[in-house]
Amino acid sequence: MIPKLQPDPNLSFYNRNAEQLAQQYDSKPFTEVHQSWSHHLADIFVALAAHSSANSSTNLLATQAHAITYSQQLQILDIGAGTGRDAKYLAELANAQQQVTVYAVEPATELAAIGKQHTKDLAVIWLEDTLPELKQVTAANIKFDLILLSAVWMHIPSAERLTALTQLSQLLAPQGKLIITLRHGPSGDERIMHSVSIQELALLSQQLGLSIIDSISAETDKLGRAEVSWETVVIQFSPAVTAKATAQFDANSLKTAEQAK
Repeated sequence: MIPKLQPDPNLSFYNRNAEQLAQQYDSKPFTEVHQSWSHHLADIFVALAAHSSANSSTNLLATQAHAITYSQQLQILDIGAGTGRDAKYLAELANAQQQVTVYAVEPATELAAIGKQHTKDLAVIWLEDTLPELKQVTAANIKFDLILLSAVWMHIPSAERLTALTQLSQLLAPQGKLIITLRHGPSGDERIMHSVSIQELALLSQQLGLSIIDSISAETDKLGRAEVSWETVVIQFSPAVTAKATAQFDANSLKTAEQAK
């Protein structure tokens, strides 16, 4: 007899409370929720880099941004996209110089239905997919300039985190940024949440040629929950890995050009 699969308590919670959660999530804008790391977007978006430069001629970030070759076609992956607040904001950053496509991954179908309505006029593609495998995303064979995991990592058991981060590293473009927020504090309901730490994430990253290039600690909860705090990490490939990937890309491009002659 085949054992009956038990429903995922986290998915059940998010689907059952989708409308209430939508009100909570959408009560706080992207710029407030992600203020601690959003300056890194200037490394990806032309318009934001120009804005940084205009505001401060001595801004180190702006100086670094000028040296970056910007992609005209940005690919962004929002995992745990919920009701689409973040996907919508990022998609709306598209401009004449940069086209943006956001892949919004949300396994809770009721949340995703709300998100699809919020982003229906934007270049946002919704996928019902899950970590650690991300089978649908992987099958798309896309490298992403930005991968965002907001309030997701604590749902992944520690035994699955290396597999999850491996998948994410394979989806990340050589110069891409991976943003992971870490939730600390009790669940407060039936959702299953596991302990997380920057130290664990740093060790896993090192195994995969990734580095934490920025971290923000002791962030207060934007919904006002005193027992909950957050940390955010910004991850990229280590310089040696990036250089190797760039060299391989150049070699493949040259080979393709030679074959085309």
